[in-house]
Amino acid sequence: MGLRRSGRRRTERPLIGENDGVIVASSRIAHAVKARHGELARIAREMSDAQWHGSSLLPGWSRLTILCHLRYGALASVRMTDDTLSDQPTSYYPLGRSEQRPSTLVPAPQETAKDVVESFVNANMALDRRWTHMGETDWQRTIREPGDNGDLGAIPLANLALLRLTEVEVHGTDLDLGLSRWSDEFVDAAFPMRVHWLPTRRSNRATADTTIEGRWQLAADDGTAFVISAFGSKVSVEEGAVDDAPCTIRGTKHALLGFLLGRVELDTLHVSGDPGVASMFHAAFPSP
Repeated sequence: MGLRRSGRRRTERPLIGENDGVIVASSRIAHAVKARHGELARIAREMSDAQWHGSSLLPGWSRLTILCHLRYGALASVRMTDDTLSDQPTSYYPLGRSEQRPSTLVPAPQETAKDVVESFVNANMALDRRWTHMGETDWQRTIREPGDNGDLGAIPLANLALLRLTEVEVHGTDLDLGLSRWSDEFVDAAFPMRVHWLPTRRSNRATADTTIEGRWQLAADDGTAFVISAFGSKVSVEEGAVDDAPCTIRGTKHALLGFLLGRVELDTLHVSGDPGVASMFHAAFPSP
């Protein structure tokens, strides 16, 4: 394909930060998670049942649906952290995503919205206690999924913390309750991680159209650029701008992260090159 390789490097697993060591980045991410948990708790306890049953910004999801989802994420993160530190295989959805996920999006029988709020806050506090005192060796431990129940891939616990920050930042704004916009801490860490995770999302999502092949360049206004190539089962991510990409999708890091997460539409970004190739990106790499 004649790629110009000056200043480019290929990586095979997600990154937490571009320049920081795992312990520094992961500690900051864990504290950012705790701060967002606190913000969510303060707002959640002020909400009425009617507000919780109202619509969120996420199509088809009520605010209570989001709260149940975030509660499960905290509980799953505690369990997966404990399992990994004990060198045990673990899964985000032990019964399988398709079988278990629907039940995690609704209250338990006889459970009120207020009950969900309190259990949500308690689950967050338990997770914060686990993560606040973890050290470098702990954060570098790799999550080991059962062979028949892969979902996240072989990622370090450090990335699990960033996935949790993604949940609480993104779904926090989905609640449409006036929570602060996505933090720079989140955007700076999550944008490169989400790009490097695209091969995994293409391989473990049934909705991915693996017949789509091509190359896409995501270029942030601050100079950060990635080229994603997909040909058959082979997917690669390379860092650094090129001149020969079939299409380039450009915007702020915040907007490009929103695009990867399905919160920003392609037509709000600047597209150069082949618009048809650009339009196939989400079919090739489905949003969460």
